[in-house]
Amino acid sequence: MRNSRNQFRPDKSSVKRLEKMLALRQRLFSLLTIRRSAIRLRSFGKTLLIVLPAAVLLYLGVQYMLDKAYGLSVERIVFKSRHGILNKERALHILGLQGSVNMATLDVESLRNRLESTPGIRSAIIQAELPSSLIIEVEERIPIARVEWEHGARTGDRTHFFVDPEGVLFPVNEELHSQFLGVPTWYLRPEDATELHEGMQLAPERVRPIARIVAAANNYTPEEIPPIVEIFRPKDWKICLILDNGAEITMEQRNIREQMERLALILDHARATHRRLISANVIPSLNPVAVFEDSDPEGKTKKTSSQ
Repeated sequence: MRNSRNQFRPDKSSVKRLEKMLALRQRLFSLLTIRRSAIRLRSFGKTLLIVLPAAVLLYLGVQYMLDKAYGLSVERIVFKSRHGILNKERALHILGLQGSVNMATLDVESLRNRLESTPGIRSAIIQAELPSSLIIEVEERIPIARVEWEHGARTGDRTHFFVDPEGVLFPVNEELHSQFLGVPTWYLRPEDATELHEGMQLAPERVRPIARIVAAANNYTPEEIPPIVEIFRPKDWKICLILDNGAEITMEQRNIREQMERLALILDHARATHRRLISANVIPSLNPVAVFEDSDPEGKTKKTSSQ
């Protein structure tokens, strides 16, 4: 194949060697140097024509978004409550978001901490979405019982709070917690706590049996097991329940579900025999003790027990 290269054209490396032999003044102002500079300048200019408009557009876009953010206030607030206890107005009051709120100055981390520092709120998520939306999600604490001192009726100290399954105490708000006002009252002994104040947490081993009792009772209808009104713990292992029908139930803190099943059977027997249950000890797995109130033909009542 014939070589298309001009055989009389000098090699580039040879030209560069020859150029180095010239004086500096001759090298700077030679025609070849000027030609090379022009070629490089043209190539740089083409690149600049492509990159510069893109850089300008990017700068203007970022500047526009920043100006937009600093100039916009929150126009849309999406509020989500996991348990439906806390409403939007109450949440905004806690956050202090009243009137116009600027998106650029919004500190979502501080707002989240403010919500989670409220005793009745377990967790919160707050997100700011440009250009003008704020997303608020909260998970409230679920009351399983009221707590107050067992000696309160004697001393006059009727301080009371709600307690959740984790043992955290928080204030009773009859408006917000209207659906939980029927939870039982758990009367605390000095062994259970030394003081009561909102935000404190009771010992888990004290709360766990109570939470299990409430959860187990919620598996039955009020007709099967009447609502629990009061809870006492005369001893660490022993728990006494007062039902809505006045019956007193003795349990232990172990095997809660099985004991609740025995209580449901006893109450079912009482309904079937048209008798009222006065008390029951459901701790024994076999032959639990139950005391009923019977009526004789003359209308007088008497107590009978069965095992």
